[in-house]
Amino acid sequence: MAIRLATLADRPVIERLLELYLYDMAEIYRFPIGTNGLYAYDRLDAFWQHAYLLEAGDDLAGLALVIDHCPVTGRAPCWFMAEFFVMRPYRRTGLGLSATRELIGAHPGAWHIGVINQNTSAMSFWTRALTGCAPTVSPVQHDGEAWTLHAFNA
Repeated sequence: MAIRLATLADRPVIERLLELYLYDMAEIYRFPIGTNGLYAYDRLDAFWQHAYLLEAGDDLAGLALVIDHCPVTGRAPCWFMAEFFVMRPYRRTGLGLSATRELIGAHPGAWHIGVINQNTSAMSFWTRALTGCAPTVSPVQHDGEAWTLHAFNA
């Protein structure tokens, strides 16, 4: 497993992976689909600060978008996992946990990871992934939804 900092040449790959991510999330949320058959993901420009591809050997396995401020609380500077996605074949293999450790290690300092409460699988994953970080966990409201915020220093 490896994380690789994405370049602008990788942006189309990130865009395609975001389509898979949104399709996965469609179990929970109804995301609009354009007439071109693509989801209307409009945050990539804002979240393209530290874009990563997750790899398992030579295979693409997911993505992570890390930004330098928390849009949930407004705290800055503060690292925030804006998007994190592991493709289904690589889930429950340790890849996500390993990628999380590597990403957090690459960005020392204050961190916030927010999870929408309705996303129960993400809640379970982040609870496991952040155990060693000893986060302060608190409920927050953001964009009209209930979230759980994990705050810690790395």
